[in-house]
Amino acid sequence: MIANTELVFQNEEKGKRAAELIIANKELAYQNNEKEKRAAELGIANTELAYQNGEKEKRSDELMIANTELIFQNEEKGKRAAELVIANKELAFQSDEKGKRAAELILANVELAFQNEEKEKRATELNMVNKELEQFAFIASHDLQQPLRTVSNYMRLFEEQYLSLLDENAGKYIHSANNAIKRMSLLINSLLIFSQLGHNRKLTSVDMKKLLNEVLDDHETLIKSTNTIIEIPEMPVLNIYETEMHQLFQNLITNAIKFQKAGVQPQISILSEEINGKWQFAVKDNGIGIEAIHYEKIFDIFQRLHGKTEYEGSGIGLANCKKIVQLHQGEIWLESLPNEGTTFYFTIPNLTL
Repeated sequence: MIANTELVFQNEEKGKRAAELIIANKELAYQNNEKEKRAAELGIANTELAYQNGEKEKRSDELMIANTELIFQNEEKGKRAAELVIANKELAFQSDEKGKRAAELILANVELAFQNEEKEKRATELNMVNKELEQFAFIASHDLQQPLRTVSNYMRLFEEQYLSLLDENAGKYIHSANNAIKRMSLLINSLLIFSQLGHNRKLTSVDMKKLLNEVLDDHETLIKSTNTIIEIPEMPVLNIYETEMHQLFQNLITNAIKFQKAGVQPQISILSEEINGKWQFAVKDNGIGIEAIHYEKIFDIFQRLHGKTEYEGSGIGLANCKKIVQLHQGEIWLESLPNEGTTFYFTIPNLTL
């Protein structure tokens, strides 16, 4: 009986232990399951941590790059600041220089205005003097003609009636006097032409080649007698003072023929070309040439480079040329070499009718 009771008790305890074991197994299964969850969560956490560490390294690299860029920008900013300081100093200097230049410009403008005013006064005075000189030249040359003709007539009568009664020297004296009268008459006529240049001038459209051919026709005898070769290519049609331009080319061409080397056939070329809105003409010869020291002098009135016995002339021809070119608002100059020839250049604009 006691043994049965003990057996019952042990069975009951065994049942309790079995129940406890079942509970313990359930608890262990639960804990294992939780452990697996924690392990999974830990794996996720480790993955997240690895990702965050990777991002942290990226941010660190980016921060280093940003710091490097910031350092570079700060250096550039420093450079720009230094350049700005230099630029401000330069600007201040330039402003100061600009102020000086402005003051100098004001002074220069005042001086220029004064010079222009003086120039206008001188131009007005010069025009008045030129008009007075032209008037004097006209009156003088006109009034001198009559007494000169009287002297010439008396010399002719004296020669006709008394030359046979005089000795040989008297004939030479009369001949010298007649030559002097002729030269005086030439000078008076040349002075009269010079004083009248530009008076009653009329601007007309003229074929320059036709005008040149007319000049050559007027001097056909001289050209043939000297066997002169003259070349004239195509020429423009221009608005000019025809009478004066005829006189200009006549003077230049006859000069080219007259001042020729002995035994050399005269050759003359007349050229034209348009340069910067103006027409430039050139009259080129193969004559005796002119030394450079005389380039300006030869355009003055009554200037001669050679004696009267070498080459005839009044010394007014080139002065006439200069005056005619100036009437056309142009310029005249020359290039020359002694014994090689001379080229006279002049420019004229195509004036408006």
